[in-house]
Amino acid sequence: MKQKEKKKRGPSFYLTPRDFLILKYIWRWKISSTSSVHEAVNREASAYSTYKTLERLERNDFLECRFHLTERFYVWQLTEFGFNSIKEYLGELKEEGYLSENHRHDRLVQAFQLGEWASFDIPQIQFFTEQELRRKDLEDYVDWIPRSNEHRPDGYSKILGEKRTWILAYEVELSIKSPQRYEGILRFYKAIKGIDRVLWMVENAQVMESVLRAKACIKDDSSNYHVFVDLKDFLKNGWDSKIINEHSETLFTMREKYRGILGNPLGECLGNLKGHRRVTAHLNERKVIGKSRS
Repeated sequence: MKQKEKKKRGPSFYLTPRDFLILKYIWRWKISSTSSVHEAVNREASAYSTYKTLERLERNDFLECRFHLTERFYVWQLTEFGFNSIKEYLGELKEEGYLSENHRHDRLVQAFQLGEWASFDIPQIQFFTEQELRRKDLEDYVDWIPRSNEHRPDGYSKILGEKRTWILAYEVELSIKSPQRYEGILRFYKAIKGIDRVLWMVENAQVMESVLRAKACIKDDSSNYHVFVDLKDFLKNGWDSKIINEHSETLFTMREKYRGILGNPLGECLGNLKGHRRVTAHLNERKVIGKSRS
């Protein structure tokens, strides 16, 4: 069996500042669709030019594009060479790594946690991703993240609101587990201080029921702390999907909650209904977007 030949990099190739931002963005979220890179990093250029930039980085062995056979989507991820090219700019890492273990899960995490925030340069919102939680020492976590190895969420977000600061934790559950598996997670959140709400994206009602059974088993009587978004609702409505509590009561939509935290006038920039395209940019299955000028 012949060994796969390495792609040859052109002798005059250099990373541009935009290239560098793209590589860091993809490392932080593990994978990314072409549309997600365009929305978050390169939306001032044409969509097609974003694709051509990614193609050029792939041709020079910084990135590779992977295809998910079951759901038929393309995502970009770093190569070892691409990771080594930016490693020194990522801060101290306790563990080197850059790949996604589950493309479907990680693209949904990106859509759920980052969502429309990718479209706005709002300093009031900060993220700490699962990649960062995994790769950095506890001492190197930002000061608003719980310093604990007991559980690693799919990410944390900090929103500097009009009235106060909110810290949100995100969990994406795509398969049902026994209540016993969830008990440790829920004990972590019960004991930890400083998390205002845990947002769960669940594949179906059975997953939510298993989480709530675990909540009852550990005698967690919190109300409206663990809240849920149905995956199908999110895929259809983006940030206009409903957030429900442990009693299956609708509290608000994701958009209403984020706008309420930000207050006016910042909350107005999040719009109303018009942002669904921006959420689903992270879930766009196409490798090539936009059109060539030729």
